[in-house]
Amino acid sequence: METYTTELRGKLSQREALSIYNQVNHLPPARFAARRLRLPCIVFSVKRLSIQERCNGDEKVYRAWVGPKTVDFTTADSLPLRQPQRLVFAHPWISYIRGPSDEYAWGNDEESVVDFDSNSEHDTGSDEVVPPSPLDGGPEPRVDDYTRALRLIARLGQPFNALLLVQQPNRHYTRVATENEIIVPGLGTDITSRDVRATVLEIL
Repeated sequence: METYTTELRGKLSQREALSIYNQVNHLPPARFAARRLRLPCIVFSVKRLSIQERCNGDEKVYRAWVGPKTVDFTTADSLPLRQPQRLVFAHPWISYIRGPSDEYAWGNDEESVVDFDSNSEHDTGSDEVVPPSPLDGGPEPRVDDYTRALRLIARLGQPFNALLLVQQPNRHYTRVATENEIIVPGLGTDITSRDVRATVLEIL
């Protein structure tokens, strides 16, 4: 990861990196309200969609173009080939992207009943601050905002398990293609603030 961060440092200016960092860091927690899920996520719009293969039964292998990258996935759902712009891939694993150095204050929000970030691989299960052991050399040195931003972008650049959502006429979204995991290639080191759309989607 550090090598990846070093490569990003040579490509991204401090201003560009902090712009991406601030977009992600300002996202609120997920919550249910008015029978809708308000999901903070990084959104990747589908530019083009085609059917690659028809499987047994109703299942089809679709190929979606997300910028210069393609994503293949299998589903029995009928997706809008003529309106691919209605589809988005959502990256909901915000606490992982923020990383262990995140200091976002969630507060005591009784409505925050949905946690898409509960991932045993990245979640310690406790907010308790553990003092450093005398044997570990003390606390880690503080890092500057630019380095923290580059580390966040490095995590964002990795492949991720995505949700596929389709926009409805009322501008809300519903989830589709839920039968199988959908893996979206990461953005790698060729990333700018124009590639990152951090937002909150309302899902029915």
